[in-house]
Amino acid sequence: MGVKLTIKGVKEIIVLDEIRFETAEEFFENLTLEIPPPGVVVVNWVEGIVFKHTTFPWTETTIKEYIENGRIYFSALKYTPMKEYNRSISRNGVTFLVRKIKTPVLVEVVRELKKRLEG
Repeated sequence: MGVKLTIKGVKEIIVLDEIRFETAEEFFENLTLEIPPPGVVVVNWVEGIVFKHTTFPWTETTIKEYIENGRIYFSALKYTPMKEYNRSISRNGVTFLVRKIKTPVLVEVVRELKKRLEG
């Protein structure tokens, strides 16, 4: 008796608020406004882009969108170029833990963001 494995994957990510920063310094400065020191914030890094996304909570509506349509909604997506990967960055009493992301869907998101930065 075998197990059937079905991988549907995400088909679409809808971003309601795209916030692009010119520099990593501006990006981290903005995020320090969201959490009082001493605090810890986890951000993501892929292929020279650092970003933080905020999703809507899992509700009946968002779960239905995800399962039936493969859609995920980001209420906000903040990003900026940051060529060098650093595991941890401190600004104004806030520590940023930077995760190297390999999740295929987030890698695709970053590749789209890079196109926006270039164009």
